[in-house]
Amino acid sequence: MNYKVKKEDFYNPPNILTYLRILCVPAFAVVFFVVDGAKNLNVYIALSIFAFASATDLLDGFIARKFGYITDLGKMLDPLADKLLQVTTAICLCVNDFVHHSSIGMLFIAFPIALGLKEGFMLLWGVRLAKRNIIVHSNVFGKAAAFINTLGLLLSFFAGEEYDLYRILATIVLSLGVIAAYIALIDYGRKLYVQLDHTVKDKSNLDLKF
Repeated sequence: MNYKVKKEDFYNPPNILTYLRILCVPAFAVVFFVVDGAKNLNVYIALSIFAFASATDLLDGFIARKFGYITDLGKMLDPLADKLLQVTTAICLCVNDFVHHSSIGMLFIAFPIALGLKEGFMLLWGVRLAKRNIIVHSNVFGKAAAFINTLGLLLSFFAGEEYDLYRILATIVLSLGVIAAYIALIDYGRKLYVQLDHTVKDKSNLDLKF
């Protein structure tokens, strides 16, 4: 499959929603650390941004499939937007207590580290392959991981310092999400190894549907 980005692809509705989701990432971080955290106002506003961004993810996928707006650009940008949003959210929730001494919005440091390492590796390989006209987009494990981690992060907004119900549930759900993410990474690596015949330079125009 040829890797092509057409001019009109930049302006189709699903990709515009993806741009909005990407813009939500810096907005989320600014709100989380600039807005007063004395009464957890930063957490609640950031939660609204996260919920909005997550909703655009569901909506752009529906529109793309329903109206035939599936493009190579969307295949690359959609998972990138998800990764940026989830890793940024995990980092912010992890350091929230240190910055604002907040009573909610808690997350163990293991989660942003685990997610950051995995997504960083995927991003580097995705860029390398894109330069060689090779498209990589989410497999079923990656999509499951994204959904599970979104749910876990939503629960984390309400998790307290003590081991309340939200913190326990968030820890369990995010643990499952990290496991799914690394299964996706292993599956990605296995298929890449097989399909590219141990090399990248001599292969092009492959659509790696993982």
